[in-house]
Amino acid sequence: MKTLLFIFMTIAMLLWFLSTLRRKPCQKKGCIDAIIPAYNEGPCLAQSLDNLLRNPYFCRVICVNDGSTDNTEAVMAEVKRKWGDRFVAVTQKNTGKGGALMHGLKYATCDQVFLSDADTFVPPDNDGMGYMLAEIERGADAVGGIPSTALKGAGLLPHIRATVKLPMIVMKRTLQQFLGGAPFIISGACGMFRTDVLRKFGFSDRTKVEDLDLTWTLVANGYRIRQANRCIVYPQECNSPR
Repeated sequence: MKTLLFIFMTIAMLLWFLSTLRRKPCQKKGCIDAIIPAYNEGPCLAQSLDNLLRNPYFCRVICVNDGSTDNTEAVMAEVKRKWGDRFVAVTQKNTGKGGALMHGLKYATCDQVFLSDADTFVPPDNDGMGYMLAEIERGADAVGGIPSTALKGAGLLPHIRATVKLPMIVMKRTLQQFLGGAPFIISGACGMFRTDVLRKFGFSDRTKVEDLDLTWTLVANGYRIRQANRCIVYPQECNSPR
């Protein structure tokens, strides 16, 4: 009996997963604001922001300098000169990631906001944002994507890690949504929210895992959380095991 139940659940989950792959991305462009917190991210910030600003789904990119002591502010000034009003540069005293994101949210004007990290590369030339936006239009209040690994110029260790990490995350998040109705967490590297919902709940300072805390808060209050497995972003990872 247990074996038959396992086979039935496996087939049902596989069919459900395949049905999600048939969904089309939303083609509505320029309707999302991106918010990026940055603390001492000078070496990688310019490329991350440029990728976001070249992505047609974004209306504006809001970057919050969270009290950096390196050249982050200078990098942001150069990006501002290049992109003009599409880039919003904000500087504040250090409050941590949650505080920086909530400060950036004050400048958002779109109905949806995308949250990511300054060391995460979001492809400018695919429909990843479109798949997330499609879930929002189907009634989701928040949508998680998949954080993989940036492999350009990386050593052996990140390649090994990425080979295991990506399929495991997809499988795990798919199982969580299929069985529990929502993914366990919307990663801080790749999450889209309805702006009004994020303003209502925000990020708590009671924990260091603000993305997990917000996800569970939304689920506990009856909001719909969904997963877009075809939206993949690429955080940088260390080449050393130490």
